Amino acid sequence: MRAHWVSLLVGLVLLLAALAFHAHATAVPPKSPRPATVAEPVADGTVALVFHGGPDPRYTPKLLDKLASRRLRATFFVVGSAVNANPGLVRRMVAEGHEVGVGAFRAGPDGALDPAFSRAALAAATNVHTGLSEPDPDTLDVTVRDPLAIVAATDARRVVRLHVTSSAPGVVDLLADRMPGRRFVPLSEATGRAGAHAEAAFGQRITGHALAFAQRQGGTIVLVLGVLSGIVAVLALLRTVTQLGLAHTSRRLRRQDAVVGTDYAPAVSVIVPAYNEVANIAATVRSIVASEHPAEVEVVVVDDGSTDGTGDLVAELGLPDVRVHRQPNAGKPAALNAGIALARHEVLVLVDGDTVFEPDTVSQVVRPLGAAGVGAVSGNVKVANRRGVFGRWQHLEYCAGSNLDRQILNALGCLPTIPGAIGAFRRTALDEVGGISADTLAEDTDVTMAIARAGWRVVYEPGARAWTEVPTGVRGLYKQRYRWSYGTFQSMWKHRAARGRMGRLGLAYLLLFHVVLPLLAPALDVFVVYGAFIADAPWALVVWAGFLLMQTLSAGYALRLDGESLKPLWTFPLQQLAYRQLTYLVVVKSLVTALHGTPVRWQSVGRTGLAEVATR
Repeated sequence: MRAHWVSLLVGLVLLLAALAFHAHATAVPPKSPRPATVAEPVADGTVALVFHGGPDPRYTPKLLDKLASRRLRATFFVVGSAVNANPGLVRRMVAEGHEVGVGAFRAGPDGALDPAFSRAALAAATNVHTGLSEPDPDTLDVTVRDPLAIVAATDARRVVRLHVTSSAPGVVDLLADRMPGRRFVPLSEATGRAGAHAEAAFGQRITGHALAFAQRQGGTIVLVLGVLSGIVAVLALLRTVTQLGLAHTSRRLRRQDAVVGTDYAPAVSVIVPAYNEVANIAATVRSIVASEHPAEVEVVVVDDGSTDGTGDLVAELGLPDVRVHRQPNAGKPAALNAGIALARHEVLVLVDGDTVFEPDTVSQVVRPLGAAGVGAVSGNVKVANRRGVFGRWQHLEYCAGSNLDRQILNALGCLPTIPGAIGAFRRTALDEVGGISADTLAEDTDVTMAIARAGWRVVYEPGARAWTEVPTGVRGLYKQRYRWSYGTFQSMWKHRAARGRMGRLGLAYLLLFHVVLPLLAPALDVFVVYGAFIADAPWALVVWAGFLLMQTLSAGYALRLDGESLKPLWTFPLQQLAYRQLTYLVVVKSLVTALHGTPVRWQSVGRTGLAEVATR
């Protein structure tokens, strides 16, 4: 996991650095052409032509053509950002025997930057390292503007400096015509210095190519980030509107189902698969046995090869109607299927070994099965260990994410997941789909989709509350969410041919809001950082704050809808800044792994024994 975080951080830093470099390189302020200047002693009979600025796609080609026609060689002090923009012109300079030195990286009065950037640009364009740096114009001897004055001031011991403008080719003609017999050579040759060019080092070339890419493609990156940010904003707004619009519809539908199944209270078999759940298993089993359900409730605990004494602990409790079945470790689906085979009743409740029930949870979760066509029911999973900021963040995620999604999908009639923590099933429905499949890491999503595809209704009952322990550290959370995300992708792919509401709405909802939105959401964060701190666009922070306010209000609505206090809401902005980044990384890694077809093993999460009914 640490490697993934490092990779994400390095990638983010490189992206922001590229955008910052692009912003600096392309923000060229207007400037006045530098006047021609004359200075520096040279060898007798020679004239050193020195051109400052560019390469300019309008003027430099004409100037090079003029020099070639006159068979003259010159020295060019180029601007680094212009080299990145027009590398072909610099390559032509070198190929035609001209000498190249470097000046500021960016033209203009505020364009001075470490000449190393300009040298890197030259190295990338020509594979040449130059020892020439542009002198400070203030140190030159004479400043003149009239071309005739340039000729008059030029003698056998002078260097002629010109700026690359439209008039430069004419000045070259004038100098060549007025000074016949003079040799026009590069600056190093005229002053008797060693050659300015050498082969660029590999590292300098690589740096130059990277900076050139950032400058040339930065605009495209900004455009892509803008488009992706717009898509994210639209999807987030659509999800919020959908949530607000359908949550009440879901409540109305539940009331209708409740009327139909008010007196439905069948005998129930509760299946508890358990692998190394000694921390919570006693609390789980006791809470089920203490159920106020009026009919028989049997409990089948399947000890799936535990090495911590889970099965022994349950047996030592000596509770009535509780059986322990021990088997070699075969995975959760196999443990569930073993428990289902041992269960005596038609109505089955499947429960994780770290989940605690309220006294009426069993009655609440099985009651909707009394309605016609209902084959499975999802309960309401609540975070038990919600103390501390990390626990509150997961509590908000469950309420404003998973449970609110269930409200929406229940209203749409395409609920794709009955959580492993609590779900009620008709045995007939499970038998029809072949029981719990081990094809994916999200066996709960897989079996739910299969039941829906078989024609059964799958509904959500928020009154059936089950309190589960969530990971207390980043590593445990990452492992758990990675398994969930990867398993969801597997289930979506397995059931991609689904028809009806599950195919039209359920899979589309998962694709848009559980795949596309998390994948693209980082683009919005990067775009905001770019706008606010790099591109001098503080309005980006205002837009992001409005976006955050909308999400916070939606989370508050979800808490109220779930009968929860609004007190944890103050941690929501912090969750969006820090916690959300982990979910992005999980989705990206899961999708990449799924596309590569890499098998992923079940990853268990350590337990602390904190599962209990929390005080809300």
